[in-house]
Order: sequence, then structure tokens, then C-alpha cells
Amino acid sequence: MIYLDNAATTYPKPECVYEALDFANRNQAFNAGRGSYKYSKEAFQKIEEVREKIGKVVKAEPNQVVFTASATDAISDIINGIDLKEGANVYVSPFEHNAVVRSLYLIKENTNINIHTLEFDIDTWEPDLDNIKNSFAIHKPRLVVCSHISNVTGYVLPYLPIFRLAKQYDAITLLDSAQSFGALEIKKDYVDFMIFDGHKALYSSFGIGGYVNAGNISLDMVKAGGTGSDSLNVHMPAGPTGYEPGTHNVVAFYGLGQSLEWLKTVDVYEKVKELTEYLISRLTEIDGISVYMPESENIFGVVSFNVYGYEADEVGSILFEEYDICLRTGYHCAPLIHDFIRSQPYKGTVRASVGYFNTKSDIDELYDALRSL
Repeated sequence: MIYLDNAATTYPKPECVYEALDFANRNQAFNAGRGSYKYSKEAFQKIEEVREKIGKVVKAEPNQVVFTASATDAISDIINGIDLKEGANVYVSPFEHNAVVRSLYLIKENTNINIHTLEFDIDTWEPDLDNIKNSFAIHKPRLVVCSHISNVTGYVLPYLPIFRLAKQYDAITLLDSAQSFGALEIKKDYVDFMIFDGHKALYSSFGIGGYVNAGNISLDMVKAGGTGSDSLNVHMPAGPTGYEPGTHNVVAFYGLGQSLEWLKTVDVYEKVKELTEYLISRLTEIDGISVYMPESENIFGVVSFNVYGYEADEVGSILFEEYDICLRTGYHCAPLIHDFIRSQPYKGTVRASVGYFNTKSDIDELYDALRSL
């Protein structure tokens, strides 16, 4: 099998992560902080250890890190916790995932918020800062959301100038860094919230994600329940644990803690960057293939393309059934970008996404398979 769907989840994981998950399942799968016995206390200590490690990735304090079950949960908690009022203006890039878009439109069903799409140049893919500046002046932003890396095209968005403009209006800024956290440097300037997801660029397991509240924004509580502390209080306690009701996935914390240590020993960025450039170079050699990317080729990890004469799903089926190549096809849970890149005639795109454990020979086999179509 050749696995080229790392944007969905990185695979395989480092061997040390598998070992940590197995160890925790067998020896440390206890309810953290709910018991007075040693193992419960150790589980709690592991959570706090990983909280500190996540913070260090982006030079944040541990009390700015909130854990959830996934990046989707994290985004939903933030968007609902902001308490968007009637008439609030929310801006999103055309590259946003449905974790953002559907959360906003669910709010819109009950509260008349205004959802605007930020203008990007159709050729360069650069943000149209003059247009954005004018839009902000006319419709003052309350929340501005940008993906750091598009999960469809791999485009690395220049979010800082957009967020800089947003901060002139005291807007809250949310960076969906689920695809980049752990692989790319995240500059915190003008960023209030950053999203992370354990099973993506952090090379750990499903079941753990969260956000960094770098702007120290006070969010409304949108979930409630037991936290293992202050149990006589009928209200949620202060601090990050107040946003983490319920039983933590302690096993996933062991895996994530180990993957964070592993990431210190390898250069994921350089490896994935090299593979991305090689993937683009090979795909663009093939007649009849259209690669979706900006003029600057500012792409990391993910490359979307289509093959003339085929719908995206048809290509994916052939590649798997005849060549055992795993990649993703379709619309990729991103509802806005397909207008932007004009991929509807193909019913989405074919998406190849590389990870640390891929090789150039994987890409060569994809190249050979596509040449046969």
C-alpha cells in the first residue's frame, strides 16, 4: 500500500507512539484526577505534562492550552463561546473547512449574523488587502477566521496581514492550524486562537485535539460537566480545565506526549517540503493533469489535481483498485474553495498529501499510475 492521505490523518505513526498507546491502554487507562490513588494522579500529571509541551510548540503558557476530542470540537467551542450577537460580522477565507463554515451557519440559523468571504486574487491566491480593508471599514469584523494550510490545496495562507487589519477593529482572530501545528512555525502576532489536532501534523492518535488561547479571550462555557475538582460548585471552574468537562482520553495523552518528543528529533518541515516540491514537479510533467496551486507555488504537504476526461472519484478508485494507492477525492469538507479553484466540473479534486514517512519512490509510483490513465 502507498498511503498519500496524510492531510486526513498522518500514517503511519512513529513506533514510539504505538508503544506509548499500548503501554497506556494496558497500564495507565485510569480516570485522571478522579481518584486519590496513585494511578489516577499519574494520569492527571500526564495531562498537565502534555499541556505544557503543547504550549511550548508555540511559546504559550500551559494555562492557555485547552484540550478537546478533536480540532472540530475545538473550533466549535471557540465559535460558540464567542457569543456572536445579532448583526455580528464574521469573515472567513475561501479555504475554510466545514468545521468552521458549518459551525457559523448553525449559529446563523438562530442568530442573524453576517458571514463574509475574504477576497483573494484568483490567479496569485494572495489576499486582496485593499478590498479586505474596505470591507472591514464598512462592516466592522467581530471574528476573522483563516486556515493556516488549506486542507484541499496545501496553500499556506498569509494570514498575518489579514489579522493585522482585523485587530484595528478589535476583532477576534482564529487560525485553523490543524494541518500545520507541529510542522510549520506559527507566528502568534495578532492571533487569538490556534487549533491543533493530535492525529494530523503532530503524528499522534485520534481522540485528542484542542486550541491555544493566545489572546487570553474569555469564552462563554458551551459545555458543562464534571472536572474532578471543586465538585460542590454548580458552576464550571476557572482555568483551562473549566472548558474540559468529562473524562479525558488518557491513552491519547500518552501517545501525544510521545509524539511531541519524537518531533524534536526529526525535521518534519524539511522532509515534507522536499516531498511536496517533488510531487508537484512530477504531476506537472504529465499531460492532461491540472494542478491547483498559486503562481508562487506556496504549497506544503497537500497537492490537489484533476485528470482530463475523468471525475475525481473515478481517478481515486482506479488508483486504489489497480495500484493500491490511497489518496482522497471529492470536496474534502471544504465548501467554498471549489468555486475559487473551479473544480466543480470534476466533482472536486484528487488530493495527494505527503507525510514524514513517505518517500520519493511513493510519488514515482503515483506518477507511473497516472501516466497509464
